[in-house]
Amino acid sequence: MQEEVKVTSIKMPFWNMVWFIIKWTLASIVALAILALLFVAVMAVITMMMGESVDFGHTVNHYSSQFHSHYHNN
Repeated sequence: MQEEVKVTSIKMPFWNMVWFIIKWTLASIVALAILALLFVAVMAVITMMMGESVDFGHTVNHYSSQFHSHYHNN
């Protein structure tokens, strides 16, 4: 049988609460950094699996050459 527990109050000194919140914030920053690295790793694997089907360098060079030819010829 499970009993329901309801927390109605936490008695904690102010500076202990501040320290707890600081540690919680630092832990969340580390967690977000780890998630970002995992995201980058997954995207790198997906990009490698796609191979040459997406060539962002060509796209950038294409638009760059259009920009230069348009503004330098006028």
